Amino acid sequence: MILLYVYVIFTVINFIQTDPHGYLVGATFNPGSSSNTLFKIDPLSGDFTVLVPLTDYKAYDVTYDFIHKIFYVFGSPATLDKNEAVMSVAIVNPFNGTTKFRTLTIETGAEIFGLRVDCSTGKLYSVQMSDALENPISIVQIDPSNFIAQRWVNLTKADGIQPDSMAIFFNSTTHQYFVTVPYGSDYLVGVDIIKRKVISKITNSNLPAYLCYDNKTNAFYGMESSQTGRSCRLVRLNPYNGTTDILSKDFKDYLPSTGTCHDGYYFTMIVEGLDKQNIVTFDLTNSSKIIANKPAEAYLDSFAFVSL
Repeated sequence: MILLYVYVIFTVINFIQTDPHGYLVGATFNPGSSSNTLFKIDPLSGDFTVLVPLTDYKAYDVTYDFIHKIFYVFGSPATLDKNEAVMSVAIVNPFNGTTKFRTLTIETGAEIFGLRVDCSTGKLYSVQMSDALENPISIVQIDPSNFIAQRWVNLTKADGIQPDSMAIFFNSTTHQYFVTVPYGSDYLVGVDIIKRKVISKITNSNLPAYLCYDNKTNAFYGMESSQTGRSCRLVRLNPYNGTTDILSKDFKDYLPSTGTCHDGYYFTMIVEGLDKQNIVTFDLTNSSKIIANKPAEAYLDSFAFVSL
């Protein structure tokens, strides 16, 4: 009887530890269509449910403010000519799909790439590339009250960006933003967004993509692609010195298309092609054990986790 009781308790605890208690909201990527879809996804079952049809809208990135319960989709109207494209943000209620669009105001001759939110302040951050001779690359802060992108931290000598490697870290005193930019070679640059200064630069010939900070394990994670063949794996990265720890097996013949983490879990979509992809969930608190690896019905280029 005692053994049965212990078994039941252990089973319940184990179940709690492997339940992310929420869902992913992801934006599709379909190069042959002018419209996309925002899906609500159960990462454990792989079930997809339409949350918002993004008619005539191209979605480039998403981010979720889990304190203020606001989901942001960064994109542009698909019906406009590329030279006339107006960058905008779709503000989505992730629980009922209510959506409104706001145009972003950015510098003349500039483009911005990617979007992350500092949940404690509600401010949004992106990377701006402009045609300025001095400081062509900079971090910009976007105030959600007016959606004006303000140049925040200049990244001197940077000559390009790789927006699939971004992470934001914050607590009561520390607010840091990391992004990969080429300075002739690939650098991961860390910025203190309160003090508005660069705090770290590391170089690595194979920096992981889809970098994120997990609050529960107090570490950064991303998907590293093989340099010798088509495959990828989960790694933990120290963004201050560039060291990595390999956490998963190689997913051969697959590459990552997006990734995010929250509260002890890392979620990624790995793709073999536009018609074959899986969503993989890692339990970061349990030796990064894979707790789900499910086929996905649509190709996603970005998603974020919405906790319940």
